[in-house]
Amino acid sequence: MVRRTQFLARAGGPGVGMANMPPGEDMHDTRDEAAALNNAEWCAAVWRSHGLSVEQALSLWVCAHQTPQYYPNVVTVEFGADPSVQAKFIADLLQSNPSLDVSVKDSFASLDLRAAGMTPLFDARWLARPAQAESATAPTLQWRQIRDEPQLAAWETAWRGVHQRGPRIFRRQLLLDPCAIVLGGFDEHDAIQAGGIAYDAAGALGITNVFGSDQQFIQALGSMRPGSGMVRYAAGDDIGSAVQSGFQVLGSLRIWARVT
Repeated sequence: MVRRTQFLARAGGPGVGMANMPPGEDMHDTRDEAAALNNAEWCAAVWRSHGLSVEQALSLWVCAHQTPQYYPNVVTVEFGADPSVQAKFIADLLQSNPSLDVSVKDSFASLDLRAAGMTPLFDARWLARPAQAESATAPTLQWRQIRDEPQLAAWETAWRGVHQRGPRIFRRQLLLDPCAIVLGGFDEHDAIQAGGIAYDAAGALGITNVFGSDQQFIQALGSMRPGSGMVRYAAGDDIGSAVQSGFQVLGSLRIWARVT
């Protein structure tokens, strides 16, 4: 298991290695692992905000409980880990929790979990954006950080849009996490029309849950945190949109699920 401090040392420390890696090198480089580790840290933050325990074993970050909607139970974080050992661990987790809806973020698309009864949902690509000067284009929305519970509830309502079913995902505990940055784009009536979340871990800002205007969110975040590289994942047409915003395409990941 690569602990965070060991990983950052190997990758060159925060802001190095991922942000400064020259484009065009091997499609698997330290940016893939930085993105995976950042995402695992974000998932763990969401798990903990719901009072759920987090475990680490065999280069896996694990929550062996029913996780919030859209959030996995397992995230892999090391490219060189033995996939057969990880697959057995996951199979044992499934067997010991037969009624649990389980999903796995296979961060390097290296696992075959069909024998364990899981189905691949979709494939995606990791993306990295080096620190860069943001466009001087004036945004059409006023962007500011969400800092209290009523605003966070309004933010989640705007994020869900017409899909309002399900319990709250983003709880006030996240606002106490110094690594979490929740941004909202407000219109002239002070209503949230766009937004997104960044999580500062593993030497980068991990981008997630963006809605409304991806480009404006990236610009606002970059202006707020100059000098920080960004990572995220995307699938389909969203990959091309991310490239237009300055992201470079990295390695593959796969999402698996077992729905009971």
